[in-house]
Amino acid sequence: MKDREYIHGYSQEEQDRLIRQGEDLAEFVFDRLDFSNYTHLLEVGSGVGAQTAILLRKYPYLQITGLEIESKQIEKANAFLSSLDFTQNRFSFIQGNATDKNLSLNSNYDAVLFIWVLEHVTEPMAVLRNVQRFVNQGGKIFAVEVFHSSLQFFPECPNAMEFWKQSIKYQKSIKGDADIGHRMGNLFYDAGYTDIKINPYPMHFGKYNRPKRAKMLKYWQNLMASAVPNMLKAGFTTKELWAKAERELIELQENDEAVFYYSFVTIEATIPPE
Repeated sequence: MKDREYIHGYSQEEQDRLIRQGEDLAEFVFDRLDFSNYTHLLEVGSGVGAQTAILLRKYPYLQITGLEIESKQIEKANAFLSSLDFTQNRFSFIQGNATDKNLSLNSNYDAVLFIWVLEHVTEPMAVLRNVQRFVNQGGKIFAVEVFHSSLQFFPECPNAMEFWKQSIKYQKSIKGDADIGHRMGNLFYDAGYTDIKINPYPMHFGKYNRPKRAKMLKYWQNLMASAVPNMLKAGFTTKELWAKAERELIELQENDEAVFYYSFVTIEATIPPE
């Protein structure tokens, strides 16, 4: 069976990177998310369980059901979470497409969560409307999404930025949207959600915060590298461009004047009445 088109692919290396990514980004992603008043969460696009593990560790009374379309990710998630001592009997995964109107889940949930998911979805509006069926009236929906065009480096890295722009174009070519974060408010409004709250989350690190700058620059190097194989196959980059881009990113990490900037978007809203 041919793999679904996904910018990062489903290799073992990529699955392991996603688990590391969860830990690398946890302090930012979960800074404005609070699930202390919820008991049963539906995580849509749960992937390899990277975010699931962090949530189960942070909220000891939370039960999580992951809805994931790719069986390879579910297999990895089950193995990963089963290896942790604080997750036992607190998670389950269902393979399914969140746009499927015939999708049936066993129970309703207090809240639903998307993290780095809607950027990869061909029909985000269909997903946002469909998942309302699975959440209790007055329940909450949370999403954390990318805005890749916000990325900036100092000093300038022309090859790295050209590679990044090509990655955005590639994601669009496979029906995704690497800039979906800046239009999330409109999507939630059109899907009928209420009490919409949008929180852009800027990450701006220079010599005044060397540890976080180092973490983000290394993370971004790995993130870009993860897209190289599929971008090469699709003709959106070359080995030469990536070699130059990677060299710039390494040099940036060695430059104490370097500045990193990126902004993602967090949004929450209320499930509308029937």
